[in-house]
Amino acid sequence: MSPSAPALKAQRADLLRYIGRRVGDAVISEDIVQEAYVRLLAYEAKPDNAVSNVTAFLRRVSLNLARDHFRQAGRQVSVEVSEELPCPQPTVDVQLERRQLIGLVVEILRAMPPLRRDVFIRRRVHGQSAGEVAAALGLSPSAVSNHVARALYDLDMALEKIEGRGRSVRD
Repeated sequence: MSPSAPALKAQRADLLRYIGRRVGDAVISEDIVQEAYVRLLAYEAKPDNAVSNVTAFLRRVSLNLARDHFRQAGRQVSVEVSEELPCPQPTVDVQLERRQLIGLVVEILRAMPPLRRDVFIRRRVHGQSAGEVAAALGLSPSAVSNHVARALYDLDMALEKIEGRGRSVRD
């Protein structure tokens, strides 16, 4: 048999104090007690279920909910925000410099003869072997190596020219 509404209110205040001492947070205590009452009502709503000692039922359910709360909180990884922890992402300045460098490399590649550019991209960007590139383009493996060497030389010379004008584009 369920107690009356005034009796439930009195039990609620006692239960809040009881759980509050264990949890130490008024908001969490309120949530736990509310969930305990919901579970009491859900249990009694089923046929053939009756709670003979409502106070004991609410205390046991609340205590179990408090334990569940601490178990769940223990599983969550928390990282304290600190000014000393470095961000793993590059700064905005570094990102901007990298984008500019990529733009310069693209311009240099566009200025190369098409065959040299194609060989370089296949070898260095797509990771094809010299034999694969040679077979695909009808070249000898040594010709592929020469094209790659010339492309690297072109890139190096262009970057040195840019750096000579006072712009550093390398790390």
